[in-house]
Amino acid sequence: MRRLLLPILMLLFLSDVYAQQIVFTPQWLPQSQFAGYYVALEKGFYKEAGLDVVIEHTSSSDNAQNRLREGKCNAITMNVFDAIFNIDQGMEVVNVLQTALHTGLVIVPRNNDIKKLKDLSGKRVGIWRTHYYELSQIVNEDYDLNIEWIPFVQSVNLYISGAVDATMAMIYNEAYHIYASGFENVSFISLADYGYDFPEEGVYFTKEYYEKYPDKAKAFAEASRRGWEWTHEHPDEALDIVMKVIEKNNLPAGRQHQKWMLNEILRLQCDSISEKPTFELDENKVMQINELLIRYNRINDVVTKSRITGGRQ
Repeated sequence: MRRLLLPILMLLFLSDVYAQQIVFTPQWLPQSQFAGYYVALEKGFYKEAGLDVVIEHTSSSDNAQNRLREGKCNAITMNVFDAIFNIDQGMEVVNVLQTALHTGLVIVPRNNDIKKLKDLSGKRVGIWRTHYYELSQIVNEDYDLNIEWIPFVQSVNLYISGAVDATMAMIYNEAYHIYASGFENVSFISLADYGYDFPEEGVYFTKEYYEKYPDKAKAFAEASRRGWEWTHEHPDEALDIVMKVIEKNNLPAGRQHQKWMLNEILRLQCDSISEKPTFELDENKVMQINELLIRYNRINDVVTKSRITGGRQ
């Protein structure tokens, strides 16, 4: 009996360790976009919640959504538009925390004659290889633009070299690099101004993990929320923590850019009326995204907020 009991106890122990450990993959390299999670780890919020959290970053060749599908992590960050599309395609995920309430997505023209979306008709526009493909196609069809999309991985070299007429960019990232490259008089076409102000990042667990360890998933969400709340209250100290993570990963990211990014990220997390973060998914925004995706035959059925959040209201 003792010989049988020991292996059983070991399996129970390992199962408990697995339940506590959460491998979390933000959707890009270390940067201020994910400050709240670094803060939660550094300040011990995850540990206080009884969690062993490992943050493993993605790369251009191993994106967060693929890592989740392949079982390399338990949770990732993902924008709501992609979440709805992926859930319809069979990727079972659950949103446990919504951080960004607004989009920072802009189009940056090289020519000052391009001021509105309709001015992009027939133009060459840079776009990420792994992000915002469906949304960009819908914008293209919505305005009958006939854009020629030119894919890039992460840099703004296509824009700087003049290989494109404009480029998709995040206001807190690529737009900053364009400024820093000497394009100080550029203007932005904000997609939010054209009705595409959809929520960006939230935290998504696999449905399997969420249903097997609901308390752990919720504890992770609460600790992450504490991390972001602390970041809102102590942005300078949070930036110090971000820079430590960046330096640990030997990345060439300057503090000034990371400060710009953090300020923009915190702004995008705030409700327009209260000017405070709510950390909740807006049901009206979810339905707007569904209407677009259904109108352009990108999804088969409506993906409700309840389905996205696992029933959380």
